[in-house]
Amino acid sequence: MEENNPKVFISYSHDSKEHQDRVLELSNKLRSEGIDCALDQYEDSPPEGWPKWMDRNVKNSDFILVVCTETYYRRVDGTDEKGNGIKWESTLIYQQLYNAGTNNTKFIPVIFKDGEFKHIPEPLQGSTFYNVDDIDEYEKLYWRLRGVKTTKPELGKLRELPEKSRKTLFISGLIDQEKWDEAKWQAGVAYLYSAEGDLPPVITVLFKNLDLGKEIFEEIIEKTGIEDKSERLRVSIVEGEVPNQDYGYFVVIGENVESTNNLISKLPENKEIRYVGINQRIHRMKPSKGSDNLSNFKKEVEKHGCYHIAPAQQIEDPEKGMGYRIEMEYKILKRRIEFRQYDEIPDENDPDSILKSEGILQYKF
Repeated sequence: MEENNPKVFISYSHDSKEHQDRVLELSNKLRSEGIDCALDQYEDSPPEGWPKWMDRNVKNSDFILVVCTETYYRRVDGTDEKGNGIKWESTLIYQQLYNAGTNNTKFIPVIFKDGEFKHIPEPLQGSTFYNVDDIDEYEKLYWRLRGVKTTKPELGKLRELPEKSRKTLFISGLIDQEKWDEAKWQAGVAYLYSAEGDLPPVITVLFKNLDLGKEIFEEIIEKTGIEDKSERLRVSIVEGEVPNQDYGYFVVIGENVESTNNLISKLPENKEIRYVGINQRIHRMKPSKGSDNLSNFKKEVEKHGCYHIAPAQQIEDPEKGMGYRIEMEYKILKRRIEFRQYDEIPDENDPDSILKSEGILQYKF
């Protein structure tokens, strides 16, 4: 079967001779592997002029690789007056995103090893980005340009329910405690908003092992769908003073009891079930007292009436600060989240009453 060579245009800023050389090296590498890259360094002076040349390539390419650096970011947002080419290209890119209703299937942010997430232009921060100096990430980018995805195996037949004389306990499998332990939810959550406020906000769950984090969300999506219409996944944020704890708030991710009971009622053996086990995960966030991240997230949720939850990973560099890698391909759309005060939670018979248990109160987060 004949395959077409994907057409790719590379948008970048002329930060330095060294930077231009590594962009050229990236383009040459992609071209050597069948990706038809267009780059200004291959041109002396296009007959139609540079503005029309850029417009033609942005329109006609299958993908646009946006090489993100601090200089690129500053020229896009107007704080650096130089670089008319970047201003023109970014305007073309923004207009195509706008025309597509912010649905991005074409524009791919990439960085080199010294790049940072914060220098990705805001309209592209919700997209998967790639560090092209990392062999594994370059491979992922290459196969994405080729349109090759991991093939899911055919869905098999469900196992027959084992016959038991009496079933008294139902343990929900939505939250896989063992896998969450292995993925190490240590850095809490981070919030993401669209630059123009036209998209729902995102609360990201920061795993140390992002690959396992993606598996966790993939398994949840298999049970809830990419839109959790039954609100089976429960998210609550509990603020207020807590004995033995520093200033902050709890984030609780678990399962909605009502939704689980509804699921159980449809099981053929539901009359045998007497007890239900619900798993949940708890993290204590410790923001600075001047932080408005949570309050801004609340406002965005109220504004849109919904939000996304997605897996992510904190990227730390001692010299360049902190950023995040967010896997929006595994996001789940939700409409329900519970914002609560600690002193309003009953001591028992409530999903969040575990926060008032002796074990939690004695544990120092």
